[in-house]
Amino acid sequence: MNLTSMITTTAIGVLFATTASATDYQIKRSLALSAPADEVWHLIGDFCDIDDWHPSVKSCSLKVIDGSLARVITTAEGAEFVHKRIAMEPGLSYTYKTISSPLPIENFTATLSIEPFDTPLIMWTGRFSSDDPAMEKFVVEAVEAGLLAIENRFKAQ
Repeated sequence: MNLTSMITTTAIGVLFATTASATDYQIKRSLALSAPADEVWHLIGDFCDIDDWHPSVKSCSLKVIDGSLARVITTAEGAEFVHKRIAMEPGLSYTYKTISSPLPIENFTATLSIEPFDTPLIMWTGRFSSDDPAMEKFVVEAVEAGLLAIENRFKAQ
């Protein structure tokens, strides 16, 4: 194989590797509430209480994976997601990564946090990769549905 053929073959390989790679996405959504921060965190702060407030989550159970707390979430449609908690600041935040999911998403890591100002600010941020551009919209809609449910919960009080 001559030098020109090697360069052409390498260039084609790089082109296909680049076009086949996943796109990285970042999401960041927030919600300001007039309720006391400790009441808000009481609702959302337990790692497995997501089934109490997120409209898409039917159930949540806890287990330990490699010495870390993990939650198994089942949606209303029967899909199962496993999230491993990788960090937490009691009363302020927890960070988790997806261990298994039926979605075409990789390297999903997210943080749910609260800034305990006079008007508490909930932040839900995440990062992931996917070959499917529809996954960005799907994840954003799931986060926004959760935040809307939290907002509605405190409006009702």
